[in-house]
Amino acid sequence: MQNNVKQQWKKRVDVFRYIYSCLNNENNTMNIDSFDETQKSIVDYFLQNKEQIADLIKPLISNKWTWERTKTVDKAIIITAYCENKVALIPKKVAIDQAIINAKNYSEPNSYRFVNAILDKIIA
Repeated sequence: MQNNVKQQWKKRVDVFRYIYSCLNNENNTMNIDSFDETQKSIVDYFLQNKEQIADLIKPLISNKWTWERTKTVDKAIIITAYCENKVALIPKKVAIDQAIINAKNYSEPNSYRFVNAILDKIIA
């Protein structure tokens, strides 16, 4: 069981890294051949809907901040969780909990609060 959890976590992080790479570089050349069908479906959904996803999030950010000023790593965490929920039907609580862990591991110390607030509003 523990090994399966680690495998699922690695798959989630791989998708997050791919999305992060895409947000940093329009000509992303990161190889997804090793991704399983679910991972590829999440990535495809992101690639086909990235503008709509950003448009969904932008109005939820406070007047003191903007989507454009949001750290790329936080954008990638939010987008990954949102896409996992939409494509893989990951439950809201699980998607948000996993995103918070990613934020604590990869972003600024308090970024998890921002990630949590946005995801709570956009994930059904």
